[in-house]
Amino acid sequence: MLKLISASKIYDSSGVTALRRIDLHVARGDYVSVTGASGSGKSTLMHILGLLDTLSAGSYLLCGTDVSHLSPAALAARRASEIGFVFQQFQLLPGLTALENTALPLAIGGIPRSVRLARARAALLSVGLGDRMEHLPNALSGGQQQRVAIARAIITRPCVLLADEPTAGLDPVSAADVLALFDSLHECGHTIVLITHDPAAARRATRRLRLENGVLFNIQ
Repeated sequence: MLKLISASKIYDSSGVTALRRIDLHVARGDYVSVTGASGSGKSTLMHILGLLDTLSAGSYLLCGTDVSHLSPAALAARRASEIGFVFQQFQLLPGLTALENTALPLAIGGIPRSVRLARARAALLSVGLGDRMEHLPNALSGGQQQRVAIARAIITRPCVLLADEPTAGLDPVSAADVLALFDSLHECGHTIVLITHDPAAARRATRRLRLENGVLFNIQ
């Protein structure tokens, strides 16, 4: 599914080495968590896996294809169709309903309106928001907004779901609900990579990794 081979990232402007010859294999259906202190390379790893940045050395295979040297346009196309993102900030458009926000990736992809709305309804039902589809973001709690963001992330049926600190801005009850939702998505077969500072959240994954100064270690 995802495979990094001797992957390194050096930022030319600063000379900082963010990733140091990392080897990582995430198989279909895996649930992997990555922890580490600030500056350890977690954000860089997420950007590489999400095709938001490119490697300085090494290879990245996504669903069997080496994407290390694709053009920016090709990377954008792969990113839109094969990667689902969930961030700490929900990034919902305030003027769109939960249903419209969820359907947005399909609208950008040119999917007919009837099809994308049907899939958006199904996605919102799967995250427990069947009764909130017509609500605007400001009428939803933080936990509900994150559920909309998760529904939006899975609507394209991506190869992998990348979650970057998805519970950091939530109260404990909402955070627990969101983590339970990730558990459910994993049980349904989704492949998940979770970046988190929260040890309790990390322990819910079936594989636990830690980044230290750009080097990746297995915890479990």
